[in-house]
Amino acid sequence: MIRICAALVLIVGAGLLHGKWTNRWGPSPALAELGARFDSLPMVVGDWTGTTFEVPAEDRALAGAVACLGRVYSNPSGVSVSVLLLGGLPGKIATHTPDVCYRGAGYNLDSPAAFQRRYGALSREAEFRTAVATREGTNPSVLRIFWSWNDSKGSKGWSAPEEPRWTFATVPALCKLYVVRETAGAVVDPGVDPANDFLSVFLPEVERLVFSAPQ
Repeated sequence: MIRICAALVLIVGAGLLHGKWTNRWGPSPALAELGARFDSLPMVVGDWTGTTFEVPAEDRALAGAVACLGRVYSNPSGVSVSVLLLGGLPGKIATHTPDVCYRGAGYNLDSPAAFQRRYGALSREAEFRTAVATREGTNPSVLRIFWSWNDSKGSKGWSAPEEPRWTFATVPALCKLYVVRETAGAVVDPGVDPANDFLSVFLPEVERLVFSAPQ
């Protein structure tokens, strides 16, 4: 009898968890609101000015992105970074990492490393994972990629766990941020990469407009 009860608990628990991952019981309010909050992010942050790019519908569907923001921000020094902010159910948003996506586009990635960046007036710490992606051939490219996750309320801050699928399994909606810079082959330590200047001004805006919105 004890074994039967234990098995039932496991089955029910797995069913509830899978229901959250797949939105089986309908869209959560947190998920429905993400798109409008993403759109409220400014086109100018600090001395960086943004332009919008469209993410193809099939790519959004593959990533499980119900909400999506794609922009390229540039500063007067000529540095540009691509920003991709995705929001959706944790089951998919947690799984499509650069080691899958970029390799599918012909890039080779080095081993991801942990990276911390302090930002904002309260000097909060954002945890990222970062890697260099290299593509050779007729269209060579070298990218520095930063990525991290945050739940829809910002309650856990930006974090980049090794097992994001399980870390965020119970949140109603999950956000993932990519910040990517084309290095032109000049790869520098992530701590002094020019993308850090952008993160310092962009992350407070995301916190203010996306995660501080009423839930």
